[in-house]
Amino acid sequence: MSEPLPRLAIACQGGGAHTAFTAGALSYLLLAFEHFRRQPGGRVPFQLTGLSGTSGGAITAAMAWSDPGAGGWAEGAQRVLRFWNRNKASLQFQDKDPWWWGEFFTNASARWLANFEDFGPTVSWPPNPLTSTLTQDRMRTDIRAALDLPPEADAIRGRAGVDLYVGAVDVINRDAVSPGSAFRTFPATAGDALHVDELLASACIPELFFAQKLKIRSGRHRESYFWDGLYSQNPPLTNFFCNREAEHKPDLVWIVQINPSSYSGRAPMTPSQIDDRRNELAGNLSLGQELRSIATVNQIAAELDALRAQLPADDAALRAPLFSRYKTVTVAFLPLANEDDSGRPLAAYTLDHASKMNRDPAFIDALIAEGIATAHTLAHAGQLVRPACMTGERHARHFPNPSWPAPAELVPLLDDPVLAAQWRALAAGIA
Repeated sequence: MSEPLPRLAIACQGGGAHTAFTAGALSYLLLAFEHFRRQPGGRVPFQLTGLSGTSGGAITAAMAWSDPGAGGWAEGAQRVLRFWNRNKASLQFQDKDPWWWGEFFTNASARWLANFEDFGPTVSWPPNPLTSTLTQDRMRTDIRAALDLPPEADAIRGRAGVDLYVGAVDVINRDAVSPGSAFRTFPATAGDALHVDELLASACIPELFFAQKLKIRSGRHRESYFWDGLYSQNPPLTNFFCNREAEHKPDLVWIVQINPSSYSGRAPMTPSQIDDRRNELAGNLSLGQELRSIATVNQIAAELDALRAQLPADDAALRAPLFSRYKTVTVAFLPLANEDDSGRPLAAYTLDHASKMNRDPAFIDALIAEGIATAHTLAHAGQLVRPACMTGERHARHFPNPSWPAPAELVPLLDDPVLAAQWRALAAGIA
């Protein structure tokens, strides 16, 4: 009898335009799964059981999670790429309302103005009602188009056997019982459809958008208002484990990390540097706390395993709930990094806070290419099947590493000729 496949969950941090990196990483992984499926025996070496995300990571994860019909894993990758291609501030007029025709120049102007952030006082303006409405309508349109949904569709159905957790925070939290009760994930119940506005709630940056209004069903129907999941879980992790028996928990968790754990250079001094580092630290705050919890549980699970080995096989204690609820989990990271000497397209850009709003087509493509390259490099080196530091790595398992395909090998799996051409060009730039 063959070993059961490792149960896998993938968690995607938020980070604005930088989550185009996640699009590249997820697309590579999904296409690799399709590659494995089409090999003799048709066995994907991992059982994907969960996806989670926050903000841009939530939207990208939802594209991958959506029911692909007969399209398989490759269709999930294509939906991820379609969304990010539509989200670019390009010069193309097709499928855009007239007020978006000049977005390339608006985006370029915003990037130019960001250069002067250190030479004047910081001014915070309230969200603009027109901009908030138009941008959220644009996001709804792009989400529906990427998933080939009707214009008024509200629900996104998920891939069979895969849970999704989209993080957001209830700003008012009327039924508060603890600070953490404001931290919400959608869909509210496993197996439910995800509503488009729930997805937008996870990406509701308060500096840009009015709080997203949702009807919450919690004993009585009421309206609640939500902000970006950065203020709750970035990304949700504990949802994969809470209230589950050990056999239903992941064995592997891959975290697509957008915010760096370290800061290069000297301590931040200028307003833009301080703003940049504060945003990175805030983006990693909940992740660090959840990883600390995972490390603690890994240690407990390892100690229980040692205790189990000392008990007779017929000891009644082995049937106690304590032994059925804990297991070690192997956590690995796919971090966004910008190395000047990498020779890859992203090396030409600075990844600061202001650039998280940059939707320039060349920048988005560079981020996607970096995600593809990072996912392939780490997978090929076996770093996705062995535990990372800070997660109780001494107690976690190592898993067999399959033979991962090179990005260029995956082009034939894309049946959309536009996406196939894009992938071929991106793969050529990172070879």
